[in-house]
Amino acid sequence: MTWAPFLLLALAALLDVGANVLLKHSDGLKHRLPALGGIALMLLAFSLLGVALKSVPLGVAYAVWGGLGIVLTALLSLNIDGVRLTARGWAGLTLIVGSVLLMHLGG
Repeated sequence: MTWAPFLLLALAALLDVGANVLLKHSDGLKHRLPALGGIALMLLAFSLLGVALKSVPLGVAYAVWGGLGIVLTALLSLNIDGVRLTARGWAGLTLIVGSVLLMHLGG
């Protein structure tokens, strides 16, 4: 098995997280530069996802992309928004990571 498609998925997830952060800073698309940056990053993320789907099953790819995006966004929100996770929140993130690993290893 080659790791290149999963590296593309990881990069797509990072771009997706960056897009979400920029869209948050666009204040409902009122600020054009972050809005356009967010849209551009989202297009790049979907492009990389499309390339990865050539060799990774859709369910596994979406689990990796979505799960990584959720976990990274939650961790970033700790710093950006000052959100504090409870023990249940941390357990939820742990379950997401475990689920993605199971999908990857079993898929």
